[in-house]
Parts: sequence; C-alpha cells; structure tokens
Amino acid sequence: MLAALLIGMMIFTSPMSAASSSQITQFNGLISPAAWGAPFQLPGSPPPGPGPFPPPLLVVLLPSDGRIMTTQGSVQQGIFVMLLVLMTDPVTHMPTLSFVGNSTMANFQVDARLTSASLSATVQGFDLVSFSPKTVTISVSWTAIDPLTGVLSPITRTTMENRVQFGGFSLFLHIFSQMRLATASGTLAVVGEPMIPLPPAPAAIARADFGIITRTPLA
Repeated sequence: MLAALLIGMMIFTSPMSAASSSQITQFNGLISPAAWGAPFQLPGSPPPGPGPFPPPLLVVLLPSDGRIMTTQGSVQQGIFVMLLVLMTDPVTHMPTLSFVGNSTMANFQVDARLTSASLSATVQGFDLVSFSPKTVTISVSWTAIDPLTGVLSPITRTTMENRVQFGGFSLFLHIFSQMRLATASGTLAVVGEPMIPLPPAPAAIARADFGIITRTPLA
C-alpha cells in the first residue's frame, strides 16, 4: 500500500502529470520502497499504533526505473526518485526539517532476480520548515538475503485493487507485483550538513505493473 500511494504521488509530481483532467496511467518497471523511523507494514501484519511523538528522523524513499504512459500520449521513461524526510528536535519534538523532493539525477541498479539493489541520488526539494529549497544526497543498498540466516526471501506475487482520494481526485489503482522482502541501509545528508546513517530497516525489491485510473469528482 505504501508503494501504491507513493507511485500515485510520483505520477502527480512528475513533469508529465496532467492533474487537471481525467486520465488512465500505466507504470511498468522496478521499484524499491524503504522507510526509516516510521513503522513499515509488512503483508499480513496488523497496522501499527500511533506513537506519542514523531520520530527524530523519518525517511520515506521510493526509487523507480520504468515507464509511465498516459492515454493523452505522454511517456516518461527512466529513473525517478521520490524522497520525504522529517527531522524533529529530540527535546521539543518540533520539526527542524520537513523535506519533500524528487529527482532523475540518480544511479539505481536492481538485480534481475530481485535479490539486491543500490541507489545513489541527489534530490532537489523544498523544506516546509524554513520555506527554502534544499538538496539532499542519499546512498542506499538493499538485500533480500537475511544477514543472520543467509536465506534468500521468496518472491511474493500480489494483485491488488484499491481506491484512494486526495487533493480533490479519486484514484483507482490496479497493481500486480513480484516482490522480495528486503533490508535497506545507507546514508543521507542535507548538503552542507553532517552525514546521517540510515540503519538496516524493512524494505522491498519489486517488479511492478501499476494501472492507475484518475477521475475528477463530478460537479
């Protein structure tokens, strides 16, 4: 579900997005969602309960390598990275950074068997705390092999349909994916500031086919 929502966000923030009209969009390619700080809901697990305070560091990352096509004839192909970063003061719990950005300036590699992946990216975005543009560099690697047991996680095939509403639009999503659960770790830095480690966290490596129908509400 996290990947589905982020793919929807990716389409609306991509250069070819046509949010002013109804359209059918098709995404086909590789994705590797990962999150740090926020509980990552695995298939079949109950939804996590809310905590008393936001985490000191929350990172949601979705790199993709594929093709987005619309019924209007627009085609966007290649690597696209979406990144959300929230930092809070550990004493006051007030946000010190609220970054939203995307980039095509990335090196994203995925093993053909979905056993490993790597990303090195420079992401341009905007900080909603300081109301200023920021640049974030991020380097992450994924592995679908359990470091303790050495066992490769199995491929899970999923077909899902869901309807979500946001920003005055209704999205109907049809998703087919082949996915291995994985572990992601790496580093992140706001340009000009110290490097921040991203410890091993639950993630996924997937080959996905997303059919997204965008409908504007009736007047």
